[in-house]
Amino acid sequence: MLNSAYKKEAMANYKKAVEEYNRSYKTIVDLSSVLYKKRLGAVELIGEVETYINTIANKPKQFEKTISDINVNRREFESEIQKLEIESKEAINVGGSVAGVGVLGGVGVAAFGPTIAMAVATTFGTASTGTAISALSGVAATNAALAWLGGGALAAGGGGMAAGQAFLALAGPVGWAIGGTALVGAGLLLNSKNKKIAEEAESKTKEVYRDRAIFEKMVVKIKQLLTQTIECVKNTESRLKNMVSKPSKDYNSFSDLEKADFESLVNNTETLSKLINEKIGNTETHCKPINIKSDDTK
Repeated sequence: MLNSAYKKEAMANYKKAVEEYNRSYKTIVDLSSVLYKKRLGAVELIGEVETYINTIANKPKQFEKTISDINVNRREFESEIQKLEIESKEAINVGGSVAGVGVLGGVGVAAFGPTIAMAVATTFGTASTGTAISALSGVAATNAALAWLGGGALAAGGGGMAAGQAFLALAGPVGWAIGGTALVGAGLLLNSKNKKIAEEAESKTKEVYRDRAIFEKMVVKIKQLLTQTIECVKNTESRLKNMVSKPSKDYNSFSDLEKADFESLVNNTETLSKLINEKIGNTETHCKPINIKSDDTK
């Protein structure tokens, strides 16, 4: 058949690119989930440090601002979590009602629960209209929900609705369209269209590899932030345990070594309180899963 081999090879290359792309995409989601859990644990640790610090009498004024900043950063994260929990449920409920249309397989949007939504939101930020999703209706509510789920970096360049819709369908990714027409469309499978399909597949393969390269950069950034958070938690826990074991609760009675340990505890906690609010920035691409049917290479 005319150009059949050309089309088959191009589609096979495209499918391979998509598989690699989706593996990177899943890594981003998995790392975001791990980071989110570590941050929740970090918030509890910060609270324990604050409780301990409040028991220490005669703290030098030089620590006042740092201690205040720690409290502000912790409260900022907790407030964000409370807000995002409400928004994520609204976004999933609204977005889920329409995302199922694009799902090709898997368990679909039901698997996209609040935990994953929260993990992505706290890692990348969210796209917001400034109006509560629950206050909207119809197309406006749908667009706002999908934009929110697309997230700040995941909805690069303001394309939150498309990114959000794809992200909602994570468990059963939406189909990848070429030239505005799905590859699985019957019309494009005619022999006369083989060359066109192959050329468009080659073009999209290049795009997939380009975006996957950006994904890999994002993976590096998340890993770095996760490593920093884990190390900071470990150091803070160690210093807190050491200070709590000291019998004295009066800074004036601390030895020089104990004063240095106390300062290290405060400084480590301040760093940790900043890390829990840090976001991964990216404005280069739309981050979304891709799926093609197994028979696309036939």
